[in-house]
Amino acid sequence: MIQIRVLHEVENVEEDKTQEKVEKKKKVVMAMCCPEGKAAEKLKENVLVKLGECMGDRSNVVMTRLNDDDLGRIDALVEVEVFKSRSEAAAFFIKEGMQTRKDLFQKVMSTVDKIRELKEQARKSLVQKNNQ
Repeated sequence: MIQIRVLHEVENVEEDKTQEKVEKKKKVVMAMCCPEGKAAEKLKENVLVKLGECMGDRSNVVMTRLNDDDLGRIDALVEVEVFKSRSEAAAFFIKEGMQTRKDLFQKVMSTVDKIRELKEQARKSLVQKNNQ
């Protein structure tokens, strides 16, 4: 009976250590996702400055689907008032991603321009054939 009791106590200690690790990980994730104090204020200030610089007119609507993790991160930033809304956060991150991959867009845009030109030529060609 003593052995069982000692074994049970050891299991509880292991459970406590595991629970402590889980709690520490949660705190680290929350600190990364939702900083507090000066870190939160600085993050909020930096993001708002960036938003003011790059958001401009946001009159276009784009529907998107996000996985639970990404949505959770966006919601956390909205919750700590880094962004006013999910829409504002998504627009910011899209803009940041496009700025980060500016080189890709520069390469692609010349090809896109050629494709648009060829499509316009094809349309004009069809209109001319229909008018004859």
